[in-house]
Amino acid sequence: MANTQENKYYLKTLHDEIDLFDRKLAHLLKYDTFDTDAARAAAAQKMSNKRATLAETAKRLVAEGVEFKETDLPRSFRPKDAPVAAVVEVKTETETVVAEPGHGRASRRQASAFAGTSLDWEKSVREYMLKKAAR
Repeated sequence: MANTQENKYYLKTLHDEIDLFDRKLAHLLKYDTFDTDAARAAAAQKMSNKRATLAETAKRLVAEGVEFKETDLPRSFRPKDAPVAAVVEVKTETETVVAEPGHGRASRRQASAFAGTSLDWEKSVREYMLKKAAR
């Protein structure tokens, strides 16, 4: 058996796994096809047992005082009347694009984590827009 540190990160992982099992169980009951109802019930029971073990461990960790965020709780652990977490859209302000003399490239403050790498798509878009404007 692997040694695991039972801390807030392990608890978050447990909550994620419980939420995954909830979704798998819902899919199994709604969409999966079985030859008999007994086979469906057996598969659902097997998955419920795995989920119950995870839920037991998570509840034990919470009882021991391991900290967690309310937003990390699986949907099945949240109160029914709890408000749904709203998606917060963050807009960053950027400087005006200014063409550098002689280079034909635009400079601005990068908000992207991929700035300067091959994954920086904003750079290629800026270069395209400058070339198109120069025509």
